[in-house]
Amino acid sequence: AGCLAALDMLRRRGQRYRSVLDIGTGTGLLAFAAVRLWPAAHVVASDNDPIAVEVARGNARLNDVRALTFVTADGTADRRIVRHAPYDLIVANVLAQPLITMAAPVAAALAAGGTLLLAGLLDTQRSAVATAYRRQGLRLASRGVGEWPVLRMIGR
Repeated sequence: AGCLAALDMLRRRGQRYRSVLDIGTGTGLLAFAAVRLWPAAHVVASDNDPIAVEVARGNARLNDVRALTFVTADGTADRRIVRHAPYDLIVANVLAQPLITMAAPVAAALAAGGTLLLAGLLDTQRSAVATAYRRQGLRLASRGVGEWPVLRMIGR
């Protein structure tokens, strides 16, 4: 819900994106939202679980969501993800430790001035996750609120 609210807020503020990466797509919901909010964008939906990718692909068919690339990958480690980089918008909704571990490659895939939404972390993990991305040169634009915050970072 926090990621959907953040995406909606970005759209209402007039943000436009040409390339979007959804890391940890799960059912595909956030990638589908990106397609609906920015229909001209190229959206890549990835997950490290091949079953999740198949479920997302099936959900896309059921909901008539097109213009998506589905990838089974650990973080950004796939040639199709690299080929479409840099991304104007990256949404990573995974656990805190994987977010920290993949800070360098995710930051490298983000376009200069691009937006990164980080979720799947508890409020007690917010500082450690934000610090990992600050070390990559990103700026914290929003700390998020509540028990499950969504951090908004801006690329260098």
